[in-house]
Amino acid sequence: MEIQHTAPYTPQQNPTDRANRTIKTMVAQYIEDKQTTWDELLPELNLAINSSISESTGFSPAFIVQGREPRLPGALYDEVTPGPSQAPRSPEAKAELLRDIFKVVQENTQRASLEQRKHYDLRRRAWRPTIGSLVFVKQHHLSRAADNFAAKLAPKYEGPYKTWRRTTRHTCGA
Repeated sequence: MEIQHTAPYTPQQNPTDRANRTIKTMVAQYIEDKQTTWDELLPELNLAINSSISESTGFSPAFIVQGREPRLPGALYDEVTPGPSQAPRSPEAKAELLRDIFKVVQENTQRASLEQRKHYDLRRRAWRPTIGSLVFVKQHHLSRAADNFAAKLAPKYEGPYKTWRRTTRHTCGA
């Protein structure tokens, strides 16, 4: 097993943080004042996430992994549920189906990425501080329970600092 490192605070490289944020939001919407029972919601939240169609891929996570949509509780016996009269697919046919799905998912994801970049670039503006200007520096604190320090409550920026040299084309020394 190879260890791979990701840049901190970079959702593009670490989609787990984004998924955890989604789960936390879903839990918060359903627990109300019963905060000790949040773990009882996980099976339903898992089904909701895995059966939701992604805007980027065009498919649900369950379909991408299994090549079929999951059976939902209210649809166990309707006409779209495969019955015993349908012949199961061979492993080779399933593998071919998944290869085809992966190709479409990759194309859809690339198209969605370009579309998202286009919308992001509309609001993007070039900015370089001039030498001698005052800037704030974003801090990435880590919580330390031993010191009673919660990163969520800490200031996000420190400064102002005076820039005194350009270290790269994107940053200045402060």
